[in-house]
Amino acid sequence: MHSNHIKLAAVACLAAGLLMAGCAKKETVETTKPEAAPVATAKTVAKPATNSVYFAFDKSNLDNPAVATLNANAEWLNANSDVDVTVEGNCDQRGTRAYNLALGQRRADSVRDYLVNHGVSASRIKTISYGKERPRCKGTGEACYAQNRRADIVVDH
Repeated sequence: MHSNHIKLAAVACLAAGLLMAGCAKKETVETTKPEAAPVATAKTVAKPATNSVYFAFDKSNLDNPAVATLNANAEWLNANSDVDVTVEGNCDQRGTRAYNLALGQRRADSVRDYLVNHGVSASRIKTISYGKERPRCKGTGEACYAQNRRADIVVDH
């Protein structure tokens, strides 16, 4: 019984509300259109957290972490078309100077090619190889060598 009383009360309130709405005096209110928000003309893209792409020993192909880094850099470069960059290829300390200069160049070219294939104009990207001449880590061991097998995307000033 209690449930029926609640249902009847709800129906009565609904009917009263509809009746009141129909009987309410209509007022004319003059409104003005709100001004449109300014439209952004340039896409805002945060600068990538990292500009270094790392490679496996004696390799210049891009793995999944490298692709993720390059996607962020390509997006930023495409949103900032006035920025030119240099891709610096680097190697670890093992191998001859000549071999590492060639490998560093292949790494830099691999990064450049990826960026170009993702919309960045080739005219905005220079490449250079430093081989093993600019190590990030000067020690020995795989953890140190891994830091040196990289290509850095450096904004030209």
